[in-house]
Amino acid sequence: MHLARQILFLCAGNTCRSPMAAALFAALCAARGDFHAVSAGLAATPGQPAAAHMQIVAAEKGLNISAHESRQADVEALRAADCVVCLSADIVRAAARFAAPERLYLLGGGISDPYGGDQDAYRACAAQMEAALPSLLRALQADCVIRAMTEADLPAVLALEQVGFGQEAWSAALFRSAIALPGARYYVAARAGEILGFAGTQTAADATSLDTVAIHPAYQRQGLAHALLARAEADAVTQGGRALWLEVREGNTAARRLYEVRGYKEVNRRRAYYAHPTEDAILMTLEVR
Repeated sequence: MHLARQILFLCAGNTCRSPMAAALFAALCAARGDFHAVSAGLAATPGQPAAAHMQIVAAEKGLNISAHESRQADVEALRAADCVVCLSADIVRAAARFAAPERLYLLGGGISDPYGGDQDAYRACAAQMEAALPSLLRALQADCVIRAMTEADLPAVLALEQVGFGQEAWSAALFRSAIALPGARYYVAARAGEILGFAGTQTAADATSLDTVAIHPAYQRQGLAHALLARAEADAVTQGGRALWLEVREGNTAARRLYEVRGYKEVNRRRAYYAHPTEDAILMTLEVR
């Protein structure tokens, strides 16, 4: 019998964001049957109903969360979940004490807490979650293992680097020096032992640079980039990162769209930054909350 993967949406009080996120995700996956959405709070008072404003928003979207009762997240629940979807950076840092890093996911760079706000604040919160949930689904659909890059991975990584970047491909020496830098985290996406993609970041103080991302052309548009970015973003937060930034070719519309749907914003450009061919670099950043 096929068992649905449990997706735990986690916030503080489990009365506003997480029950609505779970309901929205359940609706998004209603026809699939392979995910089971639940919610909890790290500081929840058990048995509380969903906030009245959020119940109204849910009803406006054809959803019913009136039967929801808040529950406290415990260590067992955090460790049992296939994915712990955290609604803020602080929740990621707290959950990281108990949940494996590969199971943590920061939704949309963090969702604004509408607690104490008016009805429109709750609508804005729900809209933010609704926009971010498709990226979560894509990452979950990737069907791959995201793990730390090792020396043994370098031949496959270098071959993929050459396919993806041609004349601008990094050398083995450059990869080794980058991986050895303080605050560096490099990952591979593997399926059945085959490396299909990789990503690398470096965190200094509270800023994390996304230095490289590549997916084998035959496996693009399968959620692998979302899965790699999700791991990189969650790890950056646990390292103390408050913002992630990156550079991307102006003409790389697919990559720019990927970053945009994950919440990255264009903030600047560097003229003629890239060669082969000469092209501007677009600077994008994700401010985590």
